[in-house]
Amino acid sequence: MAKKTLFWSITTLLVLIVAYVMTATVIMPVVTRNPLPEAVMPKVEEKAEKNTKKPNAAENASKKAEKGAKGGKKPEAKVQNKMVEEDVIINSKEDLYKLFELRKTEALLRSRYNLSGEDSVYLVLDLINKAAYLELKGVSLYESKIHDFSVSNSIRLFHTEALLRWIAQPFVLKSATATIARVPIAVVNAPKDTIEANMKEALPMAPKREDVHIVMNFERNLQLIIQQEEKSEGEGKLKVDSLKSSISKREINRSVKSLTTFKREPITPQIVITIPKADATIIYRALPQNPKMVLRM
Repeated sequence: MAKKTLFWSITTLLVLIVAYVMTATVIMPVVTRNPLPEAVMPKVEEKAEKNTKKPNAAENASKKAEKGAKGGKKPEAKVQNKMVEEDVIINSKEDLYKLFELRKTEALLRSRYNLSGEDSVYLVLDLINKAAYLELKGVSLYESKIHDFSVSNSIRLFHTEALLRWIAQPFVLKSATATIARVPIAVVNAPKDTIEANMKEALPMAPKREDVHIVMNFERNLQLIIQQEEKSEGEGKLKVDSLKSSISKREINRSVKSLTTFKREPITPQIVITIPKADATIIYRALPQNPKMVLRM
């Protein structure tokens, strides 16, 4: 009887330890939010703003004259400032939410303004209006409606200053993996003589549109996955499944490694969008080598 009690006690203890390690190193980092890296704000704009804020000598003189004419500060100004501070303190949650949304819109406009001076195409991902744009200097070149999208908890659970600092600047692509080639290549054998050349068709046939699954890794720890709305079949389905399985294996390896080291790497915030196959192909092949992306959410 004593041996059975000892056996079940040890078994229960080991199960509890394994459950704790699994929860702390694998489950909790996935289902909870993780720190979002801050965007580096350009210093040129800050200097320009400081220069514009400096008053000239004439303005300083006029202000001094006004102060002299008034003969000092009135006590009513202090009372008015107190009333303003009280209004700010008792703001409702709805007002704070509206202010936060306005600041997010400001961050988006600032990012698009910074890209308007560049000569390369960039991507605008608008999750509010469910649309993806290709833009150049603020002019929309191509638009695709997003059929469906999902956002990981690492982004969705943030509604603080960290999110504003994270989306304050455009995201720059670091690497991309896709089931389609960025630049399609058609291999054509040259004819041996004029007879063989005349036998060939004058215009080559359009290549078959392949199934699309794109994984784009941006700086500041963001991953964008673009998948097609249409159902994959045949050889295209094999390519898509192979790419998905490679991503799953990488994540499983990270989880197993975290169990041995008792430390898990930060989870990569992920956004998955579903758009038509043709739109996904056009957007992926129209982007430059190291494109930038503006995120609105």
